[in-house]
Amino acid sequence: MSSKKQVVFIMMIFVIPLVLLLTIYNIYVVNVLNNKIEQTNRNSIMLYQNAFEKNLSNADTYMSNLVSSDTSFMKLMFKQDPIDLQFYAQDMMKKYQGYFQTNEIIGGMFVYSKPNNLFYKTYRHNYSHDVREGTESFLKAVLQTKENYRSRGWFPQEINGSYYLFRILGSRDTFTVCMIDFNDMIMPQHFSQKQGDSFFAFATQEGVPLTSIATIQDKGIAIRKHNETHYISGSPQKYFIVQNYSASAKLNYIYIMPYRGFLFNLDTVQIAFLVGSVFILLLMFISFLLLERSYFKPLKRMMATMKQIKNGHVNATMSTSSGVNEFRQMSSTFNEMMTEIKDLKIESYEKEMKKQQAELQFLQIQIKPHFYLNVLKNLFGIAEQKKYDQIQEMILLLSRHLRYMFQENSSLVPLADEIVSVENYMQLQQMSASRKLICKTNVDGRLKDFRIPPISILTFVENAVKHAVSIHGPLIISIKAALLETNEDKFVNITVMDNGAGFSDEMLVLLNDPNPSSSKDHVGILNVIRRCNVIYQNKCTFLFSTSGGACIDIFIPYHSDEEKGRVST
Repeated sequence: MSSKKQVVFIMMIFVIPLVLLLTIYNIYVVNVLNNKIEQTNRNSIMLYQNAFEKNLSNADTYMSNLVSSDTSFMKLMFKQDPIDLQFYAQDMMKKYQGYFQTNEIIGGMFVYSKPNNLFYKTYRHNYSHDVREGTESFLKAVLQTKENYRSRGWFPQEINGSYYLFRILGSRDTFTVCMIDFNDMIMPQHFSQKQGDSFFAFATQEGVPLTSIATIQDKGIAIRKHNETHYISGSPQKYFIVQNYSASAKLNYIYIMPYRGFLFNLDTVQIAFLVGSVFILLLMFISFLLLERSYFKPLKRMMATMKQIKNGHVNATMSTSSGVNEFRQMSSTFNEMMTEIKDLKIESYEKEMKKQQAELQFLQIQIKPHFYLNVLKNLFGIAEQKKYDQIQEMILLLSRHLRYMFQENSSLVPLADEIVSVENYMQLQQMSASRKLICKTNVDGRLKDFRIPPISILTFVENAVKHAVSIHGPLIISIKAALLETNEDKFVNITVMDNGAGFSDEMLVLLNDPNPSSSKDHVGILNVIRRCNVIYQNKCTFLFSTSGGACIDIFIPYHSDEEKGRVST
């Protein structure tokens, strides 16, 4: 575990319990305040609910008395002559109108007699034609069914965009109906007083609003089904909602008031505790920032410097500008130690470079006589055939080759010069060969000045000419050089292919080994691999395969020297 994590862990041992304690306390205060508001509003709801349901009970009693004991209503249960029927119906209408005076929430009363095909109605208010027509159509459709209306109780019904409450009682296909208009309901004094956007509403058990529908929709309020203590709803303004469900009326009584936040109802002591809690959390944050600036950041810079040194930036140094004495002393000591290490490393590097230079010179001296002897052998063969003109031409070509091989003192030569050397070699071999030799080259123009070890490609070409003796027809050697780019680096891919028999399985195992052992065969190839490993510090890759002949792929790291305007390694 890092030191930063350890310090944070130690702080959390004290901070977390304190934060939890403050959070629990604040949540408790909020719940207590909300519960007080909820209880106040619920008490007001209960007062109104008791008054409203008392009116409903009175209406039920009145309708029950009509059905069970009223003479006119009982006469309507049987078929009557038109004159008597008119008398009984008018008597019922007078009784309804008289009942309007004692129960102000009644919006209308209706009587229906199926035996006499009678439907009479009377309204308290002058409702619109659409409301009257909708109400009467609904009741006629309902009263013609066989439903048990007594068990149904009071039920809401939408008429022309507004909801009304209905109750149906009757016997022997004769019914009395009471309609209650929600707009006629008298609000308690607590609700009738204007309190901002507070208002009272009715809803069904399923949460469908029956009153203030447009207001509820405009304010984004979602009425819930369950009889919860209280909840918050609305968008963008939040509202504190208290509702109470009445099983007798099958209605939800709902009080909706703007939610101003818990701070609005806190007293001075509670606000002081809340501000103190926030202040303590702020102090904790400031303490962590101080630790971050005085301890974590210097430590992070030290770790970053060490990482730079690990990645090869040995000149990186630690900052000694920290405000902590221990960090300044540590940084100063570390910088002094790195200076000594760099001096020792430079000395060791110089010794290693001298060793590698000596090894490289030995390898180059080893490969030049090897090629020289092969050329003399070919010249001897032409002399046996007494082809003196070819001998003269071959000597000119040989002089160019020897000048390239023995006068080049650099460990690296341009790729274009190596290709010219290969072409000279192929001309030399063609003069003494019994079959046609073809050399095809395809070099990216950007790589002509790319520098490689001398005689490296020539060694693979010489190996192909020497070992591809079993083929019939011309020997074709292809040389390609391309620039490969990846997300992280660039490589030069040099491919040498021939159409010979290829490498044996044993030789492929030997050549593809990261550290190939010495062998009397393919001495030149192993020599090239060792030279490249020395020059490119083991970052050069060789892949040997047999695909229609021998195939050698060489991958060399590519670096662009923009200051000199040329390619170098």
